[in-house]
Amino acid sequence: MCCGFDGFPERLYANRSTPCGFDPPDQPDSPFWRNEWIPFLSDQDGWWGKFIDVRDRRVGSWFVGEITVTGEYQSMAQYFDSVAETLTKIAGGGFPVCRFTEGPRAWS
Repeated sequence: MCCGFDGFPERLYANRSTPCGFDPPDQPDSPFWRNEWIPFLSDQDGWWGKFIDVRDRRVGSWFVGEITVTGEYQSMAQYFDSVAETLTKIAGGGFPVCRFTEGPRAWS
């Protein structure tokens, strides 16, 4: 786990399971959750996050109520490169970030 919440990933699995299990046999091409997907990043309630597929090492993401995205990044290295690129843009002022203006939060 690199980021998450108290009970991560157990609460994530509880949110993503179905009566048929994590990988329903009647939906092999569109699973709810596969046992091979290992979560490594999540928001505080487990509704959104990223996982690595141990079968092909690609990074995907989930969002409750949406279709799970597989292969969003071809590898963890590509994912971390994108994070580094975003952080570089933020540091250089070339990416919208949150700031406070007289109390309220505003996006620039």
